[in-house]
Amino acid sequence: MSFRPKGVSILIEVKVRGVGIDPKTMSTVLLLSSGEKILPILIGVAEATAIASELEGNKSIRPQTHDLMIQIMEKLESKVEKVSITDVKDNTYYAIITVVQESAEGASEKLEIDARPSDAVALALKSGAPIYISDKLADELVLMEIETAGTLPKEPIAKDEVEAFKQFLDEASPEEWNRFLSR
Repeated sequence: MSFRPKGVSILIEVKVRGVGIDPKTMSTVLLLSSGEKILPILIGVAEATAIASELEGNKSIRPQTHDLMIQIMEKLESKVEKVSITDVKDNTYYAIITVVQESAEGASEKLEIDARPSDAVALALKSGAPIYISDKLADELVLMEIETAGTLPKEPIAKDEVEAFKQFLDEASPEEWNRFLSR
């Protein structure tokens, strides 16, 4: 039995396994893995596209939102140190982006910024920062054996599927979106 002071969380490093569509809910899902287990988190379509593009190594001609954030941090002599997905309440996940800002005197200051997990993960991927989940999420919530994950993909989405999804996003009319979202 280990002793841990109340309120102190242990962080467990995870990797991005991929993004996909949950066929039951037609929702976009971020898949984080720790060993042989996964943590699925529902995320927005735009964030899923940004994460998938980064995983595939696709670079846009102009900076996208997460690229812009990294550029701003670099100009301010800051960098993403780590991303921590800390909690879930009422099916909403919470994350913290830890940013280190260097001063002209050589000192550094750590800033913790509240964020959606999808944005935090996209920034972590773009900056090469590690991603962690709290032990609370790992022990008590939705970490599942991959074999029992049901219809969630075991591998990242193929490039042609990502491209088809991006094309759908570009060409979908408001009526098509309403049909897609009302499933």
